Amino acid sequence: MAAPMRALGSGVPRVARSGATVRGPVPLNSLWRSYGWGAEKTKEAHLSFDDHQAIFEGRTTSDLLKSLLVLRLCSTPSFVASAEGLLANARRVLGDSTALSFVQTTFYQHFVAGKDSGDVWGRMNALRANGVGAILDYAEEEDLLTACKQPAPKAAGAGAAPGGAARVSARDPLGGESLIESRVAARTYTFQDDATCERNTLAFLAAIDTAATLPGQGFAAIKLTALGDPALLEHLAAALDAVKTLFRRYDSNGDGFVTRQGFLEAFERIEKAQGRSSTEAERDEMWTWLDPAGDGRIDYVTWASRLNLRALPDMAGKLKQELESQAQWGAGGRQWELSAAELQALEALFGRLERLVAQAVKKGVKLMIDAEQSHLRPAIDHIGRELMRAHNKPAAAGGDGAVIFISYQAYLRDVQLRLQRDLERAERQGYVLGAKLVRGAYLHLERRRAAQSGTASPVWEHMGETTAAFDGCLDVLLRAVQAGRAELMVGTHNRSSVEGVLERMDRLGLEPEESHVYFGQLLGMADNISFTLGQHGYKVFKYCPYGQVDKVIPYLMRRVNEAQYTRKGGKEDAALLLEELMRRLRDPQHSPLARIFSTASST
Repeated sequence: MAAPMRALGSGVPRVARSGATVRGPVPLNSLWRSYGWGAEKTKEAHLSFDDHQAIFEGRTTSDLLKSLLVLRLCSTPSFVASAEGLLANARRVLGDSTALSFVQTTFYQHFVAGKDSGDVWGRMNALRANGVGAILDYAEEEDLLTACKQPAPKAAGAGAAPGGAARVSARDPLGGESLIESRVAARTYTFQDDATCERNTLAFLAAIDTAATLPGQGFAAIKLTALGDPALLEHLAAALDAVKTLFRRYDSNGDGFVTRQGFLEAFERIEKAQGRSSTEAERDEMWTWLDPAGDGRIDYVTWASRLNLRALPDMAGKLKQELESQAQWGAGGRQWELSAAELQALEALFGRLERLVAQAVKKGVKLMIDAEQSHLRPAIDHIGRELMRAHNKPAAAGGDGAVIFISYQAYLRDVQLRLQRDLERAERQGYVLGAKLVRGAYLHLERRRAAQSGTASPVWEHMGETTAAFDGCLDVLLRAVQAGRAELMVGTHNRSSVEGVLERMDRLGLEPEESHVYFGQLLGMADNISFTLGQHGYKVFKYCPYGQVDKVIPYLMRRVNEAQYTRKGGKEDAALLLEELMRRLRDPQHSPLARIFSTASST
């Protein structure tokens, strides 16, 4: 049994405990030592996540009542199912001002940190008072109810859309469902124009700057689909898959390696089938380029490391000629070459990303590239790996460890193989892997997309399989952290998973204050986990979305709708809130009614 947690008392500045609006950080140096990382506490592998008095000590009773209302509504299926319609009707009948005012005082205050990166200090100081850091997440999107309309598809063979024109998102429209159902799981931006991407970039830069001013390690989150057209990422992802197909073609015996002799023989056979020929010197030159170390054989890690992402579509187009069947390259014989306008848009995307990375490196902020849907993942992961190779230098080599993090979604069937390859790649190329491990947020979209395209679903069929993959990745990553090869952010609201991490850390001797293991939960969810970990010296963060109330409605709708899939955690949060409210009702210090009865009994 864990010892009772120390309640947060008068040593915590009241402004920090109350979450009052402050334009800047409360001086938290002594607080950091008392409650944050570096705290000198007796390590406990088993913590109590049910001490509601310690968890909610810094919050007012009215705040707890509002939170209880929000969580109760979120765990009511009938409300969740009708939330979209209720909001639409309220805005139509009462007007935007009244309807959004209610949203702001309830759901917005519960799930969102503030309207901009400079408006979040009160919320972040309150978190810091409980030893919890913040991951700033720019959450503005187009309004679900008014602006999120899919544009008409372009006619077949139409050219690339001009720079300022809207175009169809890489995410296929999911016909027949409500807009909420199609976008509830997680955010994928729909490309509007370059000006919108530039505004997103400036917002991400502001988040990085704010994160840099926080005590301790700062984090910021970005999505690549906010920086450019998702169709370009889909294009690159498909090209990467094509190049992977070619590797399997050369790996004739399936042992995971391509030898020089095997490559030359297969290349010659394919050329002969295509009626083409090359000289032996040309084939040798190609192999030398693929095998710079001169080992005589290469695996997929080496194969993929030779890819230049900017030149990838053109490369894939050339490699396509070396396959015997067009069918292996997808229906319709996809053309991989980019138009001049698309190449310009791709350079603009890379330029925005490089600005963000440069600012994060300069400010000492860790940058997390959020996961998106699996058909975009190959491109996003490849970009992330290239950034890690450039910036995630180990401390032993004079670097700062993991600056860039990419995401691993345990519900994807190939997650453990990808993680194994990425760790191998990081070790060979001398960088630290930055990994955020989550279960996954696009489950229903992934299954529907697979069903519509007639392909196998990329996600596990059963929750138990996802949990097994999550635990397997945890074991591998924690050992890599122990060896100094990785840094890990565990993103979960699942108490059992968190307890499993703590037990593994204890067995491996990974100290909460010193090891590069971080925990992450969403603002407004799983406070018992976040605050308990923070009060015991673990490195824990809340994802803190921010944005104008009318621009974060899509985010709020996802949080509301998420309850139908994670109601157990929501009910646990609500139960602890209710217990704390009942305790206060009985406590003369908080309840006038209790004070009356206390006075009467004493007389």
